[in-house]
Amino acid sequence: MDHRSLPPVDQAWKESEQVRLEKVLAIALASGNKEMQASIERELEALKREEPSPLIAEYLNEKGEIRADL
Repeated sequence: MDHRSLPPVDQAWKESEQVRLEKVLAIALASGNKEMQASIERELEALKREEPSPLIAEYLNEKGEIRADL
């Protein structure tokens, strides 16, 4: 799915999601979990660009269902 055809992101939601992700990132940093840190950093970058979640895209298809190839 082309993210350019998606409706604009609600700014209040975007801000609250950023706060949540930053909290999780702090936990990943404190625990030394590099894989989690990398995933959350990718999520934050996508959120800043108003693109779909890379983590969700990795596991769900366009219908929101778990991908059959996993």
